[in-house]
Amino acid sequence: MNVRAKPPVRRTVTTKQPTGKNWSEHKPDLKEDFNSCCGYCDSFDGFRHTYFEVDHFIPKSLFEKNGNIDYCQYDNLTYSCKFCNNKKGSKWPSKDETVPNVNNKGFVDACLPEYENHLYRTSKGSIMWKTNLGKWMATEAFRFDERERSIIVLWNLNELRKIINGLILELENYQVGDGIYESIKEKLGDYTLKYFVFHQELMEYYNE
Repeated sequence: MNVRAKPPVRRTVTTKQPTGKNWSEHKPDLKEDFNSCCGYCDSFDGFRHTYFEVDHFIPKSLFEKNGNIDYCQYDNLTYSCKFCNNKKGSKWPSKDETVPNVNNKGFVDACLPEYENHLYRTSKGSIMWKTNLGKWMATEAFRFDERERSIIVLWNLNELRKIINGLILELENYQVGDGIYESIKEKLGDYTLKYFVFHQELMEYYNE
């Protein structure tokens, strides 16, 4: 399956027009455009410990030298979890801001459909690669392999969150005591328990 449940799409007209080094003012727009998920690993931003940041796809250390890209240039910004952002850092193998990848090393913009051509998600929730470039991104850039346990737990938590939200909405269509109401309520209890178990595992992981 795809790494991201819903591909992000950057808007062409932003809510704010920050200047200088105030790129963080774009964060609310990025949050919406990236579906409240990391553009790289698709972790949901609503869980404890998943602090989110604004990543410069082409690193600041590269474009600062020639000034061709503005700090607040929206099409160079990605909504990213702190883990992907920190692992990515200033890596840019080509050393040329116009060349995102070379010799199977480098990056693919998270908003390009091509991103999914290089990586995929297993049925358990881990992120693997389809190509050599995908392998470089997974193991050298974002270190998905080192973070496999947390990526799996976060993915399962988000899948359960979506199911639970859907059941809650469905429950509103029935009356208490109705057979369907009770059936949905039972399912809701089962999924809530599973959610609790995964949440406990996430807390244990971050407390290690």
